[in-house]
Amino acid sequence: MEIAYDFAEIFPSEPIQRLDRTQLIRFNPRKFWSVQKAIDALGHLSTEAQGLKRILTTYEKVLNQPEDQFIYLMWQHHPTKPACSLVIGMLKVGKKHLYLLDENQRKYEEEPLCILDFYIHDSVQRRGNGHQLFDHMLKQESTSAAAVAIDRPSDAFLQFLSKFYGLKKPVWQSTNFVVFPEFFEDKNPVERYDKSGSGCRSEKFGTRKNENLTAPETTGKDTVAGLLHGNMTPELRRIAAPDTPLDRKNRRDFGHQSIW
Repeated sequence: MEIAYDFAEIFPSEPIQRLDRTQLIRFNPRKFWSVQKAIDALGHLSTEAQGLKRILTTYEKVLNQPEDQFIYLMWQHHPTKPACSLVIGMLKVGKKHLYLLDENQRKYEEEPLCILDFYIHDSVQRRGNGHQLFDHMLKQESTSAAAVAIDRPSDAFLQFLSKFYGLKKPVWQSTNFVVFPEFFEDKNPVERYDKSGSGCRSEKFGTRKNENLTAPETTGKDTVAGLLHGNMTPELRRIAAPDTPLDRKNRRDFGHQSIW
């Protein structure tokens, strides 16, 4: 995607620039219109690619979030136009307070770095740009792919994580975030959640086109094939502690325990 602005004038690093709240304020649209244009355009394209009804990433939304979010913007010099740049993609991350369950229904309360939006322009996909961008972010944030949570990843993103990072068994949460079994390896479960704070749910909740969700407590697919391939519309049920009224209702209605 072409932008009629040379990002080399303001960005010290190519091809990836990390933008935090302070930098976004500094690169305000009145003086540096190109930064907002690039973020907003990529956010719009990401929304279309994911089939969402609501745009998740804009310059203003990142600034106005209560928690810090960071944009990793991938770009390069235009090969024939010195005053222009090519915008390749973006990755939005931020920490979220999450209530999590592992595969054995043990409770965890964590605040991991979360992958909130990820998009590579369709004209430059399948060239290693996504892997380069994701790897750069992991190094900058001093983390690993196994240690992050992902906000409602697509099948393509899950395949990406399996191919490049060996993460093969997604553990879907009722909030629509996904972690992997490796996430829990160095963490201690809790007896009960501390409800003095508030847990976060997916920013993508209720934003799928033609989505029929009626409650925030969504779950994974009801079959293993559905979970892996995303080709089923799940019945809604809430995860419950064992031998509680809600747990007994779930077992009565669904006839089995959660498969993750």
